[in-house]
Order: sequence, then structure tokens, then C-alpha cells
Amino acid sequence: MPEAFGKVLRINGSIVTIQVLKSDRMSYLTAGSDAGLIYDDGRHISMVQRRKIFAMLHEIDEYFGNYLLGLTEYQMKQRFCSTTQNFDDFSLSNCSKSLATGFIEFLIQFCLVEGVNFSTKSLDEIRGQYGWERACLDERRCSICGDHADIAHVHAVGIGRNRNKINHIGYQVMALCRKHHTEQHTIGIWSFMDKYHIKGVRVTPEIAERLRLGNWRVYHQEPIITE
Repeated sequence: MPEAFGKVLRINGSIVTIQVLKSDRMSYLTAGSDAGLIYDDGRHISMVQRRKIFAMLHEIDEYFGNYLLGLTEYQMKQRFCSTTQNFDDFSLSNCSKSLATGFIEFLIQFCLVEGVNFSTKSLDEIRGQYGWERACLDERRCSICGDHADIAHVHAVGIGRNRNKINHIGYQVMALCRKHHTEQHTIGIWSFMDKYHIKGVRVTPEIAERLRLGNWRVYHQEPIITE
């Protein structure tokens, strides 16, 4: 069933005026046709979360050649429930915010691992989501465009310091391809982060170990290997 998202402009009794975001699927809508209304009450899945989820579901649907969005939604929900051992089905119209957040992060990880290509519109929807930046670090994919990436620091580590030997705990890092890493240095880190609505990920001991950052072995009393 086609869906559209928008903002409520006016409520006059039972008449609700909604400004709908531009969507190709709106071409199926005609005056007098039946329509439903799902709104954000602040407790359940938000409209922003729904937009992110359906943006990724559309990409997955086309990438794998289903071309049946309902089937793709069902398959990904079943995979998510199996992975998280949550065997209760859920609805994307009224599930909790926390479950929606978990599903978004699951879809992000799935897309990056499977190599699903994102359109610019879809990237705009999910960029800035914390799970997106963290998954990009894990998969070494640029958090801006999705290309192969290296780990960049929000704060410079300092001239003359070897980033392979320093303690990274507490540093903010992000995954950037060479093109966007160069842009970061050209326009400045704060302008760059504001332009692309990214925040970076603060390195914890667990993240340092997973990404093999700096002297992470010190925390596990393992020998530091130098090359």
C-alpha cells in the first residue's frame, strides 16, 4: 500500500489539512479516494523513524529484485525478529520508539553488509542516525556516501603523534572516504559536520578493540604489536 509523509498544517473539526512531502507514489492518489491517517503521538514510532525505515525498505526491495514492498517488509521484519530473538510480530504503524530504533539500526547494518546502494534521497533520510555512523565504522563505509572509508578523527590527534600507538578512548571518530576526508580538512570539521548532519562516534574501550584503534591491547594486557 503506497504511503506518504507530511506535516499537519491545519485542523478544523474533522477536516485535517496536511502538506505532503513530494513523493512519486502520490501520483496514485485521486480526489475522493479513501485515505488513512497515522500520526505521531510522541510515544510510538515517529514519522521520522517511519520515513527512514521505508526509505531503506525501498532500497532493499529494488536491490534484491522483489519489487513487492509488502513482501520485503515482511522478510526484513522476520529476519530482525529472528536476529534479536523477538518472536512477536510488530507493526510499523504503532510499535514503540525503541523497537523502531532497533529496527532502523538492524536495516542499516544489513544494507552495509549486503552492499545495498543508497540513493541520495535515502542517504539524506538516514544520515545523522547514530546507528548509521557506528555501522559505517564497523563496515569501513563512508558515512557520507557509502564508499570505502578510513577512520577520521573529529579532533586532530596532534602533529608528530602516532595514531597507531595513542589511547583513542574518548576521541570522536567517523568513517570517511578520501574525497570526504579531504573536504573535512578543507572546510573545517565543524562546518563539515553541520553540512552533513553527522556527529561522530565517541570511542569506548569496546569500540577501540573492535576497530583495533591505537593501543587498544593495553586494556587486555596483550603485547602491543608494532610494524
